[in-house]
Amino acid sequence: MNTQLSIEKFSRFIQENKERISPQIFAEEFGKVQRFYLSSKQRDTFCFEAEVLAEKMIEDKNPDFAGIILSSLCKLTQYIPELLEIFATRGYYVAKSNSDTVHMMARLNDLRKIYYRVPDKLSQYLKVLYKQEKCLKELTRNYDKAVNSYQTVSRHAAQKRDYELMLAHVQTEIGKITKRKHPVEAKERLLSARETFETRGYEQNVQYIKMLLDEIKCCTQY
Repeated sequence: MNTQLSIEKFSRFIQENKERISPQIFAEEFGKVQRFYLSSKQRDTFCFEAEVLAEKMIEDKNPDFAGIILSSLCKLTQYIPELLEIFATRGYYVAKSNSDTVHMMARLNDLRKIYYRVPDKLSQYLKVLYKQEKCLKELTRNYDKAVNSYQTVSRHAAQKRDYELMLAHVQTEIGKITKRKHPVEAKERLLSARETFETRGYEQNVQYIKMLLDEIKCCTQY
C-alpha cells in the first residue's frame, strides 16, 4: 500500500479489505498515513478527516478501528485541550461500548489532565474522578476479564496492583474535594484508600489521608 495516501483513499482501502485487516495492520497503515500528513504540515486537516473516519468506523460497528484512530488523535492533540476533550470523550464512549475498561481509563486520564487545577472545570473534573473510581473498581474486581477485553496493538495493560494504587489515589482526590459537602462518603473513600497505602508502605499518603480525616472530624463536630 502506498504511504502517500489521503484519509479518503485509506478509508476506501479499509472498506474494500476490512475482512482481512487485523487491528495490528490497521494501526500500522493508519500510522503511515498520519506520518504523511504531519510531514506535509497538515495536522489540522488530518485531525478533521481522521475524526470523520472514526465516526464511519463506529457507524460500521467497528469500534476497534475507531478506538485506534481516536487514541492516535488524543496523543496528537495532548497539548490542544479543546481538541483533546472532543477526541478523549469520544474515545471513552467507544471503549465503553467495547467493554474495554483499560482504554476507558486511558481516555479518562486524558480528560482529567484537561480539567485538573482549572477552577471553572471543577464539576467536570469531579465527574471524571467518579467515572475513574467506577472504572478502577471494575478493573480490580475483574482484572483477568478486563485484560482479555483490552484491545491494543502495542502496549500491555498495567498490573492489577497498579490499578489498585490508582484507585487509592482517585479516592483520595475525591475525598479531598468532597470532604465538606459529603463528609460521610468522603470518609469511606479515604479509609479505603488508606488501607491500600498502608499495605504498600506509602507512609506519606497515609499521613496525608490522616490530615484529611482530621479535617472531616473537625467539620462534623459542629
